[in-house]
Amino acid sequence: MTTLSSLNVGFPLTAAPLSSTANSLASTAGVVAEDAVTETASTVVTIPYAGVESPIVYTQHGTLASAGPTITWAHSNTDAVSLAMAGDYMAGTMSGQFYNLGSALLDRFKTTGSNFSQSVTVASAGAAGGAGAIGLSGQSPQGDIKLSVQTASGVKVDIEMDSGDGTLAVSVKSSGTLSGTERSALAKLADGFQKAIDGLSAVPPTLDMSGLTQYDTSVLSSVNMQFDVTGDGPNNVSANISLDSSARSVSLTDSAGTINLKVDTSDSAVWGSGAQRDQAIASYLTQFDNANAKGHGNTALMSMFKDAFTQLNSDYGTSSQQLPGTAYAPWLAQSDHAMLTGLADFTGSMTDNPVSSNPMLVNQTDTFSYQVSQSTRTGGNLLDGKISQTQRSHLQASYHQALAGGTLQLRKSLASQNYDYVQLNDDASSTVNIATKRGKLLQATLNQASNQSVRQSEYVRGVLVSDVTTPTNTSVSKDLLTLLQPLFDDNQAAQNGSTWQQTLSGIHGMVLLNASAN
Repeated sequence: MTTLSSLNVGFPLTAAPLSSTANSLASTAGVVAEDAVTETASTVVTIPYAGVESPIVYTQHGTLASAGPTITWAHSNTDAVSLAMAGDYMAGTMSGQFYNLGSALLDRFKTTGSNFSQSVTVASAGAAGGAGAIGLSGQSPQGDIKLSVQTASGVKVDIEMDSGDGTLAVSVKSSGTLSGTERSALAKLADGFQKAIDGLSAVPPTLDMSGLTQYDTSVLSSVNMQFDVTGDGPNNVSANISLDSSARSVSLTDSAGTINLKVDTSDSAVWGSGAQRDQAIASYLTQFDNANAKGHGNTALMSMFKDAFTQLNSDYGTSSQQLPGTAYAPWLAQSDHAMLTGLADFTGSMTDNPVSSNPMLVNQTDTFSYQVSQSTRTGGNLLDGKISQTQRSHLQASYHQALAGGTLQLRKSLASQNYDYVQLNDDASSTVNIATKRGKLLQATLNQASNQSVRQSEYVRGVLVSDVTTPTNTSVSKDLLTLLQPLFDDNQAAQNGSTWQQTLSGIHGMVLLNASAN
């Protein structure tokens, strides 16, 4: 005999035929304790079996209380993209929800250029009024990723991925028909796109744009990526990557702060050799580390800034322009390039979010702001030319540090208020001026300057006992022509010998910005 016992007399129930599932449940279940019944109004169906009564609990909406969530696909889910989504949609992290999904979307272009869309929704079985959407694996963050690619022929391809509110959705849209060559170029971005996604969705985030910056410029004219994670507290991230023939840029904001970097690749005449670029990049990475250590900046944020600088300057392609005034002799082009960094012009900045680390003086914040740039001006023609290149850096920072022999433990007590509050303001510059006329180097000067200010305020038991500002100003001027002229005169420049190459390498090291040495 089957007994229906209502836990909510106001809810009518009609007994359904016993299913094989119910039989299975009854055969394996013991007596359910009273506290196993959910607080929502339910009906217990008791089915006698082998002398044991096993209650099956239904919700007030007539569904099994133990029923799992409902999975709904917008379209047939047998393709490669859907299979990737099937492995991702219940992941509890953003990196898990987008795992291998970006590469799967671009891999489609190996076989087809058609538009595509798919979505999968996870819904709770017993939501009021019917099934309702739930967050993926109980998560509330929202993730949005967009990749826009413009082909040289003018076709625009948009790829989107969205995760949140219980739904994982993707789409591929093209404004026109893609050629086989264009589809192949898009498919080659698959690994780079996925690496960028994996890095930005990691905790903490990292930057890996290397696979995107190497796009086929003969087929694709621009690549742009947007990445946003919101509603995830300290793990929120917003990033924009933009790449085309004239500029490369990245901006990123997370809980630690913001970085921005733009590289102007429109003037290929100023690009140096691979060895020159490598030397310049290594020098700048050292400068960034020194600035971060000096100003007590955020290590993870600076690491991303360094990665961005390296990747955006790693390979510009082949130069199609020539420096002015270098047509007469190849050694003039060599000497001019040696006096330049070899990098394309750029502007970059990193700003940490301010931190109030002293609870008794909340306005006395720890801050870090760093800017760096290079700008080049050229004039004249291939016979006569002038070149001026300036590198600049600016550091402004403030931080708390322990007094000599002590430890920093700032609390709401006078006994803890023993510390130095340090405020830094540093500027550095390096400028090269070059002039050539009809095969002769007329001018080659290097001017470097550094202006530094350190204000150190000492507090003992919360009382300011010392406040000292120390300025340091230095400047250096060098006539690089005096280093080169003897090699011009005895024909070593024309012979392109080892002495000439060693001299050029030494000069290149001199002109690179070095804020700590000036």
